[in-house]
Amino acid sequence: MKKHVKGATLAIMLAAASLLAACGSKAGGTASEESIAFTEAATEAGSTAAAGEETADDVNGDTPTDEGHGILREASVNKIGSLNPLTYINSYSSIQIKRASLSLYTYFPTDDRTFTKLSGELAAEDPIDVNGDGKVWQIKLRDGVTWENGDALNADDVVYTWKMMLDPKLANLRASNFAKDVIEIENAMAYFQGECDWEDVGLKKVDDLTVEIHTVSGHDKQEVMTHLAHPANCIINEEYYEKGMNADRTETLYGTSAEYWISSGPFIVESWTNDAEINFKKNPNYVFKDLIWLAGINIKVVEDQSTQMQLFDNGEIDYVKLSTDNFKKYEEDPRVLESPANAVTHIVINTINPDQPILANEKFRQALYFATDRQAISGLTYNAPADYIVPTTHIIDLASGTKFRDTEEGKANQHPNYSYDPDKAKQLFDEALAETGTDKVTLTMIYNDTGAQTTMSEFLQQSWPNIFGADKFELKLQAMPSSQRGDQIRSWKTKPDAYELSWGGWVSTDLMPWNAFKYWTTTYSAKNEPYLNEEFDKVFNDANFGEDRFEEGVRLKDVAEMERMLLEPAIIIPVTETIDKYMKADRVELSMKNWANRVEWGWDYVKITE
Repeated sequence: MKKHVKGATLAIMLAAASLLAACGSKAGGTASEESIAFTEAATEAGSTAAAGEETADDVNGDTPTDEGHGILREASVNKIGSLNPLTYINSYSSIQIKRASLSLYTYFPTDDRTFTKLSGELAAEDPIDVNGDGKVWQIKLRDGVTWENGDALNADDVVYTWKMMLDPKLANLRASNFAKDVIEIENAMAYFQGECDWEDVGLKKVDDLTVEIHTVSGHDKQEVMTHLAHPANCIINEEYYEKGMNADRTETLYGTSAEYWISSGPFIVESWTNDAEINFKKNPNYVFKDLIWLAGINIKVVEDQSTQMQLFDNGEIDYVKLSTDNFKKYEEDPRVLESPANAVTHIVINTINPDQPILANEKFRQALYFATDRQAISGLTYNAPADYIVPTTHIIDLASGTKFRDTEEGKANQHPNYSYDPDKAKQLFDEALAETGTDKVTLTMIYNDTGAQTTMSEFLQQSWPNIFGADKFELKLQAMPSSQRGDQIRSWKTKPDAYELSWGGWVSTDLMPWNAFKYWTTTYSAKNEPYLNEEFDKVFNDANFGEDRFEEGVRLKDVAEMERMLLEPAIIIPVTETIDKYMKADRVELSMKNWANRVEWGWDYVKITE
């Protein structure tokens, strides 16, 4: 089968031996002073399109100016919804939050534009291990950083953000993951649950330019930086946050409109019609303004992909994500960029739906798993087949550069023919119907009304009945906008019959596959499916916080076990690894020489050459 990825290999490249020492050190040990740096190898298209050379008539000059040059024009099928980092839901919102906000640490392109580095943004330097046990960390802040109105941004803003994040009354969506994700903050979850006072929480102001974090377990500095680089941990403004607060302090309008928003990041929100259009302009006071060539970014919400393609063809937007049909048309066009897979698209199953008790039957879910022809689906969508959860790009051992999927433990969780086994599927299906006393199953799959989900859903609607028997199985389809579908599947906690089947896919750092399983832990606040398993939580905690987690092979075993615990009972059904395809206008000059994690193609760092 033809593999639609330009370039010979999409391989992880690791930077600097000091990086390896930092990530391999034990908690409390001496970590490297180098920042994390990593990337994917350049695709043929990306290498051709990326340009770091200036011409004699370069309108941008030798260095970026405070006002910048040129407007990058984008279109999105997703609505921004809110710029509040404490409550946002979709990943597209997080992109805009990062454009207009500061976090303590963030991901930047390396100087040679081939890697991504994790380093201080509001933080002036790497975290300091105060006691040498990896449990008390001080972070020095940059002096002179301001909000767009000129007000100082300092430790008071950081501590206020932390306190509001964990406020029990606000019950912010992102609170539990701030309390415990890559690191676990002392008493943070207890405060969020109303079980202790703020003074008991391990988050302190030392002075105007220093904050301190106390963690439950020992960590290395890379874990601390990674935790604080999450978009949900961007700093909020007290004046505007309080301005939008309701009377009983259970909700705020912060980040819902220009009236309740103030910027501090690379760009300033110049104008904003929510769910329609947003205009950013370059922030001349941004700490790293010399990385930004653009004068601004214009984003229009255009939910129909064919309309987006028309806008691109008419020269009204500067890049467009290609649908499967458009990719077939433009596959050999040199303007096409292909991003390597960093997420697995999977089927989400509502096992507690009272109207469909058969979804709680393990054999029935396994029948769906083995009845899914992943190679056929990937051929239709130009993605890669996947009967696993951890993507092929994820590294399990930095010292050797070993990918999890290349280990014996990773291979053990895969099956021949990407687990497509119609005979086994039919046998399991019949056994499930017999166990539940069911004659016929009719399910509804909800899916995004744009993109590959349409193709995949329609394929399953035809193929599954062919295996199970059309007289015994029927799959109905219900299309809806992406944001609506996401809200619907996440509402299972209060509405158990919210959905039956849907689609999901989580993106996480390639260098921490053990942390990627947080999406299925009991405490994850934005769970797609009702999977609650104490044993799974224990393995996750051991991999992320256990005292022996840095010992050789421990995290490898834990990652394999968590993947197995989801795959064997078919809690979710992985189908494909996503490969995004874009078409870029000639007037946009990429600064990145290849796609890299976190900064991807580096749209914020491009030049407009006319």
